[in-house]
Amino acid sequence: MSDIRWVTDMINKTFSKILTLGLSIVLITSVLTTFVFYKNYEQQEKKNLQSTAQIVASEMNSNDDYSYISSLNEKNIRITLIDHNGKVLSDSLEDAEKMESHADRPEFKEALETGEGSVIRKSSTVDKTTFYYAVMLGNGNVMRIASSSDSVYYAFYKALIFIAVIMLAVMLISLALSFVITKSIVKPVVELGQNLDNIDNFKTYDELQPFVDSIKKQNERKKQLDKQKKEFTANISHELKTPLTSIAGYAELIENGIAKPEDVKPFAGTIRKQALRLVSLTEDIIQLSQLDEMKDDEDAFESVELSDIAERCVQALEMNARSKNVKLIQKCAPCRVYGNPSLLEEMVYNLIDNAIRYNKENGEVTVSTATSENKAFLTVEDTGIGIPKKYQSRIFERFFRVDKSRSKETGGTGLGLAIVKHIVQTHNATINLYSVEDVGTTIQIEFQK
Repeated sequence: MSDIRWVTDMINKTFSKILTLGLSIVLITSVLTTFVFYKNYEQQEKKNLQSTAQIVASEMNSNDDYSYISSLNEKNIRITLIDHNGKVLSDSLEDAEKMESHADRPEFKEALETGEGSVIRKSSTVDKTTFYYAVMLGNGNVMRIASSSDSVYYAFYKALIFIAVIMLAVMLISLALSFVITKSIVKPVVELGQNLDNIDNFKTYDELQPFVDSIKKQNERKKQLDKQKKEFTANISHELKTPLTSIAGYAELIENGIAKPEDVKPFAGTIRKQALRLVSLTEDIIQLSQLDEMKDDEDAFESVELSDIAERCVQALEMNARSKNVKLIQKCAPCRVYGNPSLLEEMVYNLIDNAIRYNKENGEVTVSTATSENKAFLTVEDTGIGIPKKYQSRIFERFFRVDKSRSKETGGTGLGLAIVKHIVQTHNATINLYSVEDVGTTIQIEFQK
């Protein structure tokens, strides 16, 4: 019963959202339509006023007698004559003697400067919008005409009843659809909810099959994640236990005075080495945990020059390579990709560092970047020990090492290539590995541009 109630509530919430969305769309559309029509009306009114003003101005320029202005009191049209100082000489509606100076009116100032001026003034008190158009006459005076209409807010108010009717109709239709569709959906969804434990054998309508398939994939993914979590936890425990046991053992010998004086220094060196290994391991584990958080951080992604990153990493690892008698070779062509700069640098650094660690005496590591059509490539090639065929599919697994003894000698944590793989996936790129034992290994990262 609780499952049924949950499904019903879910569907009702869905249709409530649909209803709200529908009403919102109607309201927004109505408001926008009102404003658009009104703005078009404003533009047309302005053009009509301009045309009228030009006709009246032409008449005034040919007739110096302005006494007839008061007789031009057409419907919604007001004519005002103003001298160059802003004094009102005549007005078709009011006594010019009682009117204040118009010297500060923007349409008047603009007419004096350019010959014509216009402005729209809105009154919140009377819900009116007044259009003004001013023209300079041949004698230096300014003739201004004005026309008033309802404001956009008043226009919207008049349309409110129409909007309310439409919204009510949408509400009733949505409620009816909600009732009908809920009845048709609830039954198969409830059946699905009751068979989640046996979903692999559950048969349902074709419309729900994608949903069922999605649940199956989620269940399988959950099982895989649980398995990986257990394996990761077990591996971490093992990797941490080994150096900690070594540190504790040597420290105990020193503490109890069992260690000979000549053994204290080498014991301390071993403790230091194992402590550094713990630090490195901890840093890699933290790096892996942070990668999941950074994956969805789009703000951290930008256009990056991959060749510059590769060159910086080669320079940073130059001393490491010399200490191993390994030669670093750069073949970096301009190559731009979209990605997280810090993650890409971590990826390139780990690849080059790994190639140096597992190389041969007097070996080489070649780092190259290139572009081809809509793709970009980063390639790290070494002349190292290579990877046996049977291990190549597992090389990017966490804590996996082909030669565990060599990994410990070189200071590897078993997480470097796992971090690389994770960064590659974060950038929706692909990773390709080619390796031959005793010949070398090539790892190529392919980006979609």
